[in-house]
Amino acid sequence: MAEHEFSDEDLSKIRVVFDGFDVDGKGTINEMELQAALTALDPNTTPEFAEAVMKNLDDDHDGELSFEEFLDMVKAVKTKPKEDSLLNVFKKHDASGNGTLNASEIKGAMRETGVKLSDRAIDYLVNKADTSGDGEVNYEEFCKLLGR
Repeated sequence: MAEHEFSDEDLSKIRVVFDGFDVDGKGTINEMELQAALTALDPNTTPEFAEAVMKNLDDDHDGELSFEEFLDMVKAVKTKPKEDSLLNVFKKHDASGNGTLNASEIKGAMRETGVKLSDRAIDYLVNKADTSGDGEVNYEEFCKLLGR
């Protein structure tokens, strides 16, 4: 079990969200339920992305997210880096100094910010964030990629 620093009130709110995703009421979120939840957030979510998210969050590899595993995701979201530290991370990984990050640089930067996703999931997100289609992500796209 992971250590979490949530108040009782926060845990209650998180439990309500978790239970909302747990459509079958089994006390876990399976891949279909996760797919439905992600699709509700973004209609363009693919089954492959839901599968990648599940694999990265499912620490015990039972094919379902427990409440503890869900809390790990919420904790990661709540502890997102601040804007100024994002800029520092972006600049640090912009090896060429051209104001953009390629896929390899993005993977390093995302891992440094605490994003726990597979290379495949990161590739999907990068492709989605790269609005110019040049294979690189500028700072604005990088912030959007991290939900800023």
